[in-house]
Amino acid sequence: MKEDKDRLRGLFQEMKLDRPSVGFESRLMQSIYAITEKQTKKEAISAKSILAIIGGILGILGIPAAILWWLGFSMKPDIQSIKTDFSFSMPAINIDSSIISIASVCLLLLVTDMLIRRRIWEKKHKD
Repeated sequence: MKEDKDRLRGLFQEMKLDRPSVGFESRLMQSIYAITEKQTKKEAISAKSILAIIGGILGILGIPAAILWWLGFSMKPDIQSIKTDFSFSMPAINIDSSIISIASVCLLLLVTDMLIRRRIWEKKHKD
């Protein structure tokens, strides 16, 4: 055990520590470059996603509003007397069990597909 320590001490004393090796410098610069590339991609993705969300919201609200405005739909409500008698009855629901089983299998397949695709995406973008 003591001989191993002395041997390691001798090896470290023989090493020149004033300049790192060229390979070390290139690996360090490659890792720095990879980290900065990752950060710039994240910033670009976040800006693109924010713009896409804003565009989606404007599209969801703006397109129907433009269509209703073009058709001349008026938002002025006609004030009429409101009836206070309100009755609600639930109709009988008859659902076939095969429809429920097919729908649940489809939902299960969809969720499984989403999870598998997310896992593959995470493995690809792990670096």
